[in-house]
Amino acid sequence: MARAGINIHVELDRRALNWFQREAPQKLETAKKRVVEASGMVWADRAKSITREENHIDTGLYINSIGYSTGGSPSGKPINEIQNEGNQTVLKIGADVAYAIYLEKSYAIFARALDTSQERMQNVAATQVINTLGL
Repeated sequence: MARAGINIHVELDRRALNWFQREAPQKLETAKKRVVEASGMVWADRAKSITREENHIDTGLYINSIGYSTGGSPSGKPINEIQNEGNQTVLKIGADVAYAIYLEKSYAIFARALDTSQERMQNVAATQVINTLGL
């Protein structure tokens, strides 16, 4: 599995952060998880768009297996695993079809999706923090 990624950085006022850590630490954890989930969805949507726009495949199995389940085909299970590693929340995301690696090697779909969706990911992350924490 390829290791690549980006870091999403969201800043909170020190007083606000201290208050949430003291009074509502679970809200911080929920916000962090929502940031990671929403950012993964942005990436997956972009990877799916690149695949469709450039006509890399002729079936929906690959597209439906990228990133998150849309309730479609049960044969493709998206790779979407969230893990807490110290102060970081890490999302392992991808496509669970045998030929995904060949498409990535040929067309760099996932890498380009990551490169072209970073600004939107950052915006979605900020929105998730604001909404979850009620700021």
